[in-house]
Amino acid sequence: MDTRYQNKITAILLLIAATVLLGCAMLTGVEKKLPYTENSVSYFKDSPEINEMVLRYAKNLQRYYIYYNNFDVDQAERKLSEIDTYMSTGDTQNSGRSSQSFKRQTQNAGPEMDASSYYTQDPEELYDIDIKNATVDSILEHQAMLSEAITNYNAVEEYLKTNDDFHFSLYSKLLGRVIASNTEDFYKENCYEVISLSDDIFSINFNGAKLNDAFTSKNLTCKISIPETTTSIVREQMRILHRKISYNGFLSSILLPLCLIGCAAVILSFLRLYNREYFIVVMDRLYNSFIKLPLVFIIPVLIMLIKITVYYIRYSSTPLTDSFTAGRFPLIFLMICISCFILEFICLSIAYIYNIIRSPKMLLDAPDLKFGIEMVNDIKLAFKTQKWSFTAILIFDIICILFTLGVMFVSLLGAGIFRTMCALLFSYIIVFFLIIAFKAIVAQIKLRYYLRELAEGKMDTIPEQKGLFTTSLNNINNINNGLKKTMEESLKNERLKTELITNVSHDLKTPLTSIISYVSLLKELNIQDKKAVEYIDVIDNKSKRLKILIDDLFEASKLSSGQMELDLMHSDIIALLDQTMGELSYKIEDSGIRFIVSKPPAPLLVNMDGQKMWRVFDNLLNNILKYSPKGSRAYIDIKEGDSTVTITFKNVANYNMNFEADELFERFKRGDSSRTTEGSGLGLSIAKSIVELHGGTMNIVTDGDLFKIIIVLNR
Repeated sequence: MDTRYQNKITAILLLIAATVLLGCAMLTGVEKKLPYTENSVSYFKDSPEINEMVLRYAKNLQRYYIYYNNFDVDQAERKLSEIDTYMSTGDTQNSGRSSQSFKRQTQNAGPEMDASSYYTQDPEELYDIDIKNATVDSILEHQAMLSEAITNYNAVEEYLKTNDDFHFSLYSKLLGRVIASNTEDFYKENCYEVISLSDDIFSINFNGAKLNDAFTSKNLTCKISIPETTTSIVREQMRILHRKISYNGFLSSILLPLCLIGCAAVILSFLRLYNREYFIVVMDRLYNSFIKLPLVFIIPVLIMLIKITVYYIRYSSTPLTDSFTAGRFPLIFLMICISCFILEFICLSIAYIYNIIRSPKMLLDAPDLKFGIEMVNDIKLAFKTQKWSFTAILIFDIICILFTLGVMFVSLLGAGIFRTMCALLFSYIIVFFLIIAFKAIVAQIKLRYYLRELAEGKMDTIPEQKGLFTTSLNNINNINNGLKKTMEESLKNERLKTELITNVSHDLKTPLTSIISYVSLLKELNIQDKKAVEYIDVIDNKSKRLKILIDDLFEASKLSSGQMELDLMHSDIIALLDQTMGELSYKIEDSGIRFIVSKPPAPLLVNMDGQKMWRVFDNLLNNILKYSPKGSRAYIDIKEGDSTVTITFKNVANYNMNFEADELFERFKRGDSSRTTEGSGLGLSIAKSIVELHGGTMNIVTDGDLFKIIIVLNR
């Protein structure tokens, strides 16, 4: 394994160990010391289990010797048998008073008497009933209550006879002797502890009176002891109590947290000295991960954890000792984990808040502020889309979030632990769902907005989206990026083709120039062979045509690649047209075509490159001469506007135009589909590129055989 990796793992493990030690120090530091020790322990008072057992024992003593003191179980059984025999004979017609008369008597007996209290004032009264003069209802009620009393008496007597957990002694002050006990000599036998029923632990209500006053009010003294012969259950509870005292003496010692803190300090010092690089890296990563949490989460949770810590210190008894005593090691592990989390969270929160106080600019990088800015931008985008219903919902959503957070912070200041936790929980749940709703609405708004932007051709307006409900937006972004990539590749291919044409045209010029030169030399030799002269003329014509084609190709490639520059100056466009027609006058005369020119009388100045615009006129006039029937007429109109000049060329074509007019602007497209006429098919494309380079427009209109070209130039 790589040494660097081993060092990093070692640094992480040691840091975890130091954190656990500090968490244990925090737990043991607030562990309360028990108020009793091995020498001052009271099993009856300090052991909850034994205390519960002795209270039950004392209650049964009170039942047997106080409540059932005058209860004669034999007489009660005889009376119950008598009632059963009487009821079985069915002779209840002449039972004296009826049920209604009994009710009237009990109602007239006074407000404090009712049917139940009349019969249950003392247990012995249950078998003191005149059956013949009682109503059926009262007989049945006495029968049930007497049966229950006999059962309870027998159960209490059986419990006291069979219970070996404790011994008791009942002393009568009037008689001056022990009147009841479950041992031979209570005061001489060996025991662990003795307690009187007049002690405060018996100060509970039982059978209508205080349990610790039940015997003293009868001039009796009752004591209970834990004998050495007690059951294993009680002895086990005694051992648990001793272990609890021993554990508490160790866990609540002030030396234990100091030792744990010292060990943690040694580990941290070792990390800082020998693994400083990895220690700093781990701490930085931990801190940087922590500060990604929003302050609106950190601060409330910090307040809640501080409240929990204070509450634990003030009101907890000995939870760590109790857990060790009961062997609840999963609970101990959970307590240590919670303590480490609280300690780590508080330390990181304090460090973060301290750094913010030192450098308030850190708030600019806080997730809360970033999220707030993002929400503001989303609201602005909603206003741009003019979807007022969505905008209103977003604003209402933000108001609800702020209101919920405000209520949460108010509850943190004055509420208790439970209310604080509930407020935090419900507030974060509400805020979570409000944020989800906000994100869903914003995603819908963005989807509509960016689709509209994409439809308008604005391909650089879709940023990459993160978070919820962004799949559709990112898919649109992927489509947008794919279109942009396709366009870039198309432009790149077009540029490569243009460069190829330019380079090939340039490379063809040199040999073509040589061919033309050698053809001229051959003509000067005065060759007599007619066939040779004919062949030389053909080579001369074809080479010149090839030169025109290469020149046009070279110029078209320069225009499409944007390499051509204009030499702009204000020139008379009427004079330029006249000059062009003058240079082509010999062709015009041979063609028999009559040109009718309509132009303003005064010069018309246009900001243009005269050489390039001459090329436009030359191409258009040559096209008219090539593709118009002989003896026809052609029209040229020049009209002056406020800021533009419109030049229109019209002629009748000598071929069938079975194509769209705009197709003529495509490169190598010719009106003569048989391609028998001279030309490269680049003339109109070059002319249009030159006009557009001047900031103008050039369009073609056809109507049957009528062919019209309209040029609009800015002045």
